[in-house]
Amino acid sequence: MKVNLLCGDRNLPIDILKRKSNERWIGIDRGTLVLIEHKITPQFAVGDFDSINEDERALIERQITLNPLNPEKDDTDLALGVEQAIAYGYREIEIYGATGGRLDHFLGAIQILEKPEFEMQDLTIALIDDCNEIRYLSAGQHFVKRNPTLPYISFVPTTVPTEISLTHFKYNLDHETLLKGSTLTISNEIADDFGKIEIFKGNVLVIRSRDKS
Repeated sequence: MKVNLLCGDRNLPIDILKRKSNERWIGIDRGTLVLIEHKITPQFAVGDFDSINEDERALIERQITLNPLNPEKDDTDLALGVEQAIAYGYREIEIYGATGGRLDHFLGAIQILEKPEFEMQDLTIALIDDCNEIRYLSAGQHFVKRNPTLPYISFVPTTVPTEISLTHFKYNLDHETLLKGSTLTISNEIADDFGKIEIFKGNVLVIRSRDKS
């Protein structure tokens, strides 16, 4: 099963809430209010809701029941929301509204993608905004489809050394070892209908992107 998580209204792809209005959504803190305002009733909501006022809270509670978290907690609202989504049986998760704000929260969202327990459960989790799509790939063979709306693709190693081959790319690689601090695999392009990625050792973040218009 697939679900979308909304953290807020920053950097959203154009008309994403309209285009995906019939899909399942989970509200993360203020993202819950954004969903309600767009006439989308979330499956549930997660957060301490310290970013909304009383009127906004009343608007949400006319649609769903809130169980606010303690603001002093060991995980972010987003991390807890992902955990709950997985507990409900969702295997494919797309996260929106998690970029463009505090960098510590953004890096925390990246950490969620890299969580070893999620890799072992064979989950698909992506961070998506109006210019970027970020996913985590572990060792193995992967194919990615060329997407003209996100023409650039980069690979950032999360473990070192990482050994990788790229085929059907503008810049192919053959058993290249990526070390800490390397920018070799930043800003590539898929040269065919599909690009082939082989990771022999290590793990990478794959970032599909475009320039902001």
